[in-house]
Amino acid sequence: MAQITRQFDEPFSERGTGLPSWFSPSVIGLDGRPYLIDTENGNYQRRAVDVVQQRNTSDARDVLLLPQDVWRQMQQSWHFGAGQSNLDRDNALPYRYEDSFGIDPWTQWQISLLPATEKLGNAAYTGDVWVSAIGGYLCVFNGETVDWYDELADNATPTATTTFSAGHDILDIADDGLVATVLTDDRYIWYVESPAGTPTKWANHQYTTDVTFIAWEKDYLIVGDGNVLYNALKANNPTAIYTHPDTNFRWHSAASGSQFIYALGYVGDRTTIHKIGIKSDGTGLLPAIVAANLPDGEIGTSIDSYLGYVFIGTNKGVRMAQADGNGDLVLGAILPTAAPVKCFEGQDRFVWYGNSSMDGSYSDAKNRFPATSVCGLNRMDLTTFTVTALTPAYANDICTLDETGGTVQSVVTYDGKRVFSITDSGVFFESDDKVESGWLKQGTMSFSVEDLKTGLYTQAKWLPLRGEIDLDISYDSEDFIRVAEFDVVDTVRSDNVPLNGQQFTRLNAAYILCRCPDLSTAGPTMTRWEVRSVPVKGKASRWTIPVMNYDVVEIDNVIYNRDVLEEFQTLLDLCQSGRLFVLQESARSYVVHAKDFLWQPEKLSANGRGWQGTFTIVVEEMV
Repeated sequence: MAQITRQFDEPFSERGTGLPSWFSPSVIGLDGRPYLIDTENGNYQRRAVDVVQQRNTSDARDVLLLPQDVWRQMQQSWHFGAGQSNLDRDNALPYRYEDSFGIDPWTQWQISLLPATEKLGNAAYTGDVWVSAIGGYLCVFNGETVDWYDELADNATPTATTTFSAGHDILDIADDGLVATVLTDDRYIWYVESPAGTPTKWANHQYTTDVTFIAWEKDYLIVGDGNVLYNALKANNPTAIYTHPDTNFRWHSAASGSQFIYALGYVGDRTTIHKIGIKSDGTGLLPAIVAANLPDGEIGTSIDSYLGYVFIGTNKGVRMAQADGNGDLVLGAILPTAAPVKCFEGQDRFVWYGNSSMDGSYSDAKNRFPATSVCGLNRMDLTTFTVTALTPAYANDICTLDETGGTVQSVVTYDGKRVFSITDSGVFFESDDKVESGWLKQGTMSFSVEDLKTGLYTQAKWLPLRGEIDLDISYDSEDFIRVAEFDVVDTVRSDNVPLNGQQFTRLNAAYILCRCPDLSTAGPTMTRWEVRSVPVKGKASRWTIPVMNYDVVEIDNVIYNRDVLEEFQTLLDLCQSGRLFVLQESARSYVVHAKDFLWQPEKLSANGRGWQGTFTIVVEEMV
């Protein structure tokens, strides 16, 4: 008598490994062990099993009122802003998207084009440039002068020009909305009250060569000079508020909180924000106390405040903060930018901030977008928060289309429009015209399951205005391809385009909005996007395998001995463990798991230690 002791050729677990050539098709492999199967009683079967897909999400908003097995993903508002790369995770916010350029998402239930920008006047501004709104004028600070404008126009000329200190350029400005106050590189502070005024020194005090900034905060003029923070009193020498113990520490910016003045400075890559209290009688300022520290490596570049919040510009982006009961600052998550943030401007429910490296690039056959990063502004909405209580919705906002490499140094609202300055370039303002084109990337979606789908159609809806809306789709992280170009006219409000059975696991949509070719102040307003698909169900296999578990089995005229109790326990373990294993059948391999079994004992084994019989195991393919 022979006993089956040889296992299959190694490595058995790899797909494609076959049974040894001396075994007939009546031998099957289960988890690396050969078994003789009963092929005579008709129980040995293989049948197809549907692989049914379902969306793994608790959100049913996109699956209502649809035919069975048709899946829909739709988007009808974008007012939670940018920064979400995946659209349909369970923790994804329904009205947030990935990225945009030239698109205004801030009106709920629609997107439209942002205003274009124009360059102010014909003056040549080089080096540092600041803007401020003072006494009804837009003031542009550059070199040793300030230009006073009373209108926003590409051909505007200054009403007047004031020279502060001949031969000495401006280092920084303090903007209180009433007086033009500057720090010049001769290290004196100067001020002038109107275009017709005469520049005057703010106390006859000369600061050191390490002087960094000035700022009007709560009616105090704050000066950072090396590691010393001063309160500059008119007609008197400045009073030291606080001297940082590290002589390498430098102050860089200040802002007014609800109870304290906050001053930002750093040494190396460590940034600290101090809070400065006001004496109870209002006669001076109290020493500075640490209110917050930024993470190491995040270097603060500016600080400002609006509506009770504090905003911190850094080399990595923007953090929103709020004071606790002690005046210490609780920091929100970073809103990322590719370049340091130097300025802020609050109006209504929004805060704009400088973005010196806005990526507007998009692969478009019509070359409608900049190939490199440009200078502009981003915007935050203080009524809508995303991942934390101090993380407002944000998005790219107005920008230039050809200014690269500069720094957005300051921003102000004048005549109801945003105005910003760029170093070595000039001043730019919101136009009445719309940008020619803008794009929005929706974010990757998979109908909440990564298995294969077949696309049916995509659809867009819009208000009856004028312009063009193009729909692009990226399948499985490939390049975006154009699937539709819709002419937006006064009568048609929606259209769809078939996806021709395109199969995919993941999809990302992009919308390109183009203004009216006949009226530069008009453009389309998109209100909804939708895509529908059906799951690719596929087929798996289920086997019913009657294994002959006897003391003696005959295979190809050879007699083999087996321990029936040991084999029974091995087969039972496959069923009870639920683990995956390899099934080999007729020289092919499948990854399976046991779904059921039936043990039919017939007689005791020869040694009386166990039963002989047929162990029918049901296994199912994993796909």
